Amino acid sequence: MKILVVFVVMVLFCDCVMTKECTNTPTQLSSHTYRYALLNSKNKTLKQEVLTLSSHDHDHLTPTDDSAWASLLPRKVLKQEDEFSWMMMYRQMKNNNGGSGKVRDSGSFLNEVFLGDVRLDSDSIHGQAQQTNLEYLMLLDGDNLVWSFRKTAGLPTPGVAYGGWESPNQELRGHFVGHYLSATAMMWASTGNDTLKKKMTAVVSALGECQEKMGTGYLSAFPSEFFDRFEAVQPVWAPYYTIHKIMAGLVDQYVFAGNDQALKMVTQMADYFYKRVQNVITKYTIERHWRSLNEETGGMNDVMYRLYTITGNANHLLLAHLFDKPCFLGLLAIKADELSGFHANTHIPIVVGAQRRYEVTGDPLYKEIGTFFMETVNSSHS
Repeated sequence: MKILVVFVVMVLFCDCVMTKECTNTPTQLSSHTYRYALLNSKNKTLKQEVLTLSSHDHDHLTPTDDSAWASLLPRKVLKQEDEFSWMMMYRQMKNNNGGSGKVRDSGSFLNEVFLGDVRLDSDSIHGQAQQTNLEYLMLLDGDNLVWSFRKTAGLPTPGVAYGGWESPNQELRGHFVGHYLSATAMMWASTGNDTLKKKMTAVVSALGECQEKMGTGYLSAFPSEFFDRFEAVQPVWAPYYTIHKIMAGLVDQYVFAGNDQALKMVTQMADYFYKRVQNVITKYTIERHWRSLNEETGGMNDVMYRLYTITGNANHLLLAHLFDKPCFLGLLAIKADELSGFHANTHIPIVVGAQRRYEVTGDPLYKEIGTFFMETVNSSHS
């Protein structure tokens, strides 16, 4: 009884919501705020019970054949005359140019204006906000940012690690560095500030030393053992969420700042994780991989599609596909409004990645997924 009371108090204190995964099974661990409080709790009994329960809440639809995909739509809703068209849509998805290794002709899309070609009026409210952001980025210390990366790589650790979720004892450590890489790359493109470029380039170089020291292509502020737990569907705090931020930051450093070292580093990371996912599927099954995706993975599909447009490496395209969480995107593909209760920070990036898949491959199904999601959110979930 005492444990139950403590649990209820913690949920209320954290202002958490109970969110669902693809099975619609509630899991309080979807909330980063709750998980942070739980992992820092001194109540070891509560911590063990909640984490143990959560490890069994990862049931997953496994669309490895036509019948599994067809069953995504409830039988009482699926009209018999619609069944054939759904099956045809699925087969088309499997066989269309989404898996051909060809990049879609982008002629039908709006052209994005490069940040380097835009300057804000320094006297405007937007220019003042940009200056505030620039000053904040300049305050951050490179040694402090990469402290946990160096620690993980076995390198000397000058400086002091930042706190909060970047603390050396937090499983999400390192994701802020990914945000930093993206923010500084875009800020440099927007301002041309030479001091900022030197600082962000030094951070990329320091991370490169960490990656080189580990020697496998792996790069993170936490050990690769976290992914052993992820692949075993054991409790771990969203390691791919952090990896996505780091990879996206490195891609941005290349795209917006022309840093070739960053591209080399993110490519090595992609190759490392391609082998990890390949090993899971080979050693176990594709279902095991799908099941693990009930843990938050950020926008891994999105960053891999972005990287593929740069490298043209078919392995990068395949890895992007393997992070297109099928049990969630499948619901959107058949236009089933089951969004209530899904953890937004987990699933919106997956939809963004699905839209990127359409832009890269031209697969019309993923345009439909993105369109239905936006229309549904705007009409009944906002």
